[in-house]
Formats: sequence, C-alpha cells, structure tokens
Amino acid sequence: MFIVVQHDITDPELFWQKASGALTHPPTGLRLHSTLFVERKTCCQSMWEAESIDAIREFLEPELGGASNTTYCEVDPDTAIG
Repeated sequence: MFIVVQHDITDPELFWQKASGALTHPPTGLRLHSTLFVERKTCCQSMWEAESIDAIREFLEPELGGASNTTYCEVDPDTAIG
C-alpha cells in the first residue's frame, strides 16, 4: 500500500538533522518514493510504500516524533492520479 505522511515541523534543526541521517536508509519492507517540503522547511510530505501505516509510524515516530506532528494517510488507489 502507499502511504502519504505529512510532518508539521516544530523543530526544523532537529527534524532535518534526523531526517538526513538514519532515515535515508529505511528498513526492509519500507520504501520511500518521494519527499516534498516547503521552502521554509516547516512542512514536509512524503510518499511511502509499506504493508501498513503502522510499519511506517513505528519507523518514523521514534526518530521524528519530537521534532514534528505527523499525520499518516493511506492512499486510495482507485482515486489517485499519477
């Protein structure tokens, strides 16, 4: 399944330090397809592929939970465009 993750960044310095470190090599079973962020780096959206939202959440929250408020949404393949 595809999962969209939105991080509303509360601590940009910590967020980008963590995101550019360990998160660049996700564990087997998780695949990061894209990452988009606003110029001021206060919001980041990414598209993941995994077996469940929980798999993504269990990977991201320990690293980024203290630097952002995160929303996880499953992509509806029947209405997605692109």
